[in-house]
Amino acid sequence: MSYIFKFKQNDKVINLVRTYPRVSFAFYNGTSSYNNQYKLSGQFTSSILGAPNGYVSLYEQNVDRSGSLDFATAQSLWQSDWVNPDTGEEIDAGVAANPQDPFGFAVAAGYDPTNFYQGANPRYSTFKVKDGTRINFKTVSRKEFNRTPDGEPLFKDYPLTATVRKYYYSAAKARYTNSLEGGLVGGPVDDVTGSITFLYALKNTMDYYKVLNPNYAFSSSVRDLGVSGPDGVEASLLTIPTIFYGDSIKKGTVDLKFYVTGTLVGQLKDINRNGDLIQVGPSGSGGSGSIGGVALYTEGFLVLTGSWDLTAAGTKFAPSHSEVLTYGTDHNFPSWINFAQTISSSSGKILTNPAPLSSCQMDFSGSHKIPTMMLFATAEKNLLNHSNNPTYRSQDSQLLITSGSLGYVQNNKALIKNTTYSPYNDPTGSFSKTTYISKIGIYDRNKNLIAIAKVAKPVKKLEERELTFKLKLDM
Repeated sequence: MSYIFKFKQNDKVINLVRTYPRVSFAFYNGTSSYNNQYKLSGQFTSSILGAPNGYVSLYEQNVDRSGSLDFATAQSLWQSDWVNPDTGEEIDAGVAANPQDPFGFAVAAGYDPTNFYQGANPRYSTFKVKDGTRINFKTVSRKEFNRTPDGEPLFKDYPLTATVRKYYYSAAKARYTNSLEGGLVGGPVDDVTGSITFLYALKNTMDYYKVLNPNYAFSSSVRDLGVSGPDGVEASLLTIPTIFYGDSIKKGTVDLKFYVTGTLVGQLKDINRNGDLIQVGPSGSGGSGSIGGVALYTEGFLVLTGSWDLTAAGTKFAPSHSEVLTYGTDHNFPSWINFAQTISSSSGKILTNPAPLSSCQMDFSGSHKIPTMMLFATAEKNLLNHSNNPTYRSQDSQLLITSGSLGYVQNNKALIKNTTYSPYNDPTGSFSKTTYISKIGIYDRNKNLIAIAKVAKPVKKLEERELTFKLKLDM
């Protein structure tokens, strides 16, 4: 038998739980690995989640799916007369002029929707038909949306994936391109109104933090990340999506390691927790104690500027091999600018042999706040001690007396089963109404069930006993 009680004001406690998820990425030979996870294969695909190594799949909806949906064919059928291949019936363009959605069109026209499947188990796709609400996907630009005719759908294929990306900027690569304002000849050509790189897009953000740490300055007397050419400097940018760390990267946890032939030749850490990535080891490595870059904790970026050779001649890690390390950069030697360079697609060069002797590892912890609600559900004395479960009454007691067209009559003197423990079969222990609580439901103000709490083992409830269950609900 279920009971509904209202939580009192003191029965609800709302607080924040801060978590620090640990994240580890390994980079080797053009691929990355996330938290040492292996890519599991399924029955229909080599990746059961539909994402490569080093990627996470949002919602993990496409599990072991390899097919796709051919919406392009369906869309072309909306624009012209066609013949239903299933029934042979000719469908004019007026029927398919303004479809509500691809499957709605197929059903309305008597066409089998599975004919749009490419593969036995196509992946999920989401779509939005353009209408007067102007609701749009974030990945579709306003220009593209405005050019799309009314009534046509906009598609987005799943899975949506995310991973760490690396961008390399040589000293000669332009950080931005100029353009004329208003298209006037002789206009202010020095104004930055053209395209910019990802690194240059962080200029205002880095300058905002330079009051806390001067090494955040985008331009300084030491180096200027915004210029290219003879006065330019090399730089690298690592981007970390928020899905990996939550609200921000925890200060003091960033740890970058550079390996050559399995030997650690350099390690960067933010030991001062101020954003500086300082080379802390190993002992005897080139550049020990130098700052190899800065970390933007909230934004999830690592800007690497350390260009010294970690295996320079005269150090204990000077290479003894004759192989050439191909990073596709201006300087093909292990340096912090070349950290994780094997996964970079921005070097402008095709890496046929991406530094097979070197590997990199990046470790950090996230910082994420989770709002939680603590609820105290109390089973008071002399309550919750009755049940309509048939096993609650004695099997020797008849419940139904009579039923018919005039009524349904139950025995109001039906006996409740005595479950009180006694070491003897006869006589039994003193009778006591006993129930067992196995589930607790949480309802909103409209009595909609929003959560169910289950106990590992049903809890015994006696009339003289008061029980309080502590429930926690993440919001």
